[in-house]
Amino acid sequence: MTREEFSEMSLAEQGMLLISKGKHLTQVKKGNQLLNLYSIDDFFVEVFYSVLSDKIDKIEIMTDLSRIDHYIDEKQKEEKPHLD
Repeated sequence: MTREEFSEMSLAEQGMLLISKGKHLTQVKKGNQLLNLYSIDDFFVEVFYSVLSDKIDKIEIMTDLSRIDHYIDEKQKEEKPHLD
């Protein structure tokens, strides 16, 4: 599967492919959205899921790999114990 082949698929086809062949790496919550990071073959894909509508808003191939840092930073914040 190439990036071009993936991007030509419908949203439903992309979702089914990610479920069947993709690897879910992590999820972060941002406002009313859940951002899910997947890897498939040699690229990363972001799935933007709306908690309010209970639907996927969009699926995007990650072209800027520095965005992965956002997932790492958010996960580290969640895992740190809060000292009050």
